[in-house]
Amino acid sequence: MKLLFDESLSPKLVLLLRDLFPDSESALRNGLARAGDRRILDYAAAHGFILVSTDGDFERLLSQVPGAKAVILRSCDYPTDVAASALRRNAIRIAELPGSQDRLIILDK
Repeated sequence: MKLLFDESLSPKLVLLLRDLFPDSESALRNGLARAGDRRILDYAAAHGFILVSTDGDFERLLSQVPGAKAVILRSCDYPTDVAASALRRNAIRIAELPGSQDRLIILDK
């Protein structure tokens, strides 16, 4: 299970969640900075990532990208460690997403 953290989220999440999602990456650290939402979502789907973002626009784009899955952290104006805690609390739900017909999980603090 691997997550791709959108540029709206700190790359520190890769390290903070390494024990649960060891193959995760940050869009900021792999050449996707300012690449645009569609390109980031295409990359995530093509490489087997679940995209994690604070950007609600991805909810609309999911239907346009076959195989794309996403977790949206709604109203994420809180510190990185709080975002990490929200993802940890929902790790089982997130891990089940690839095998599910669902394409989206929306999380609040």
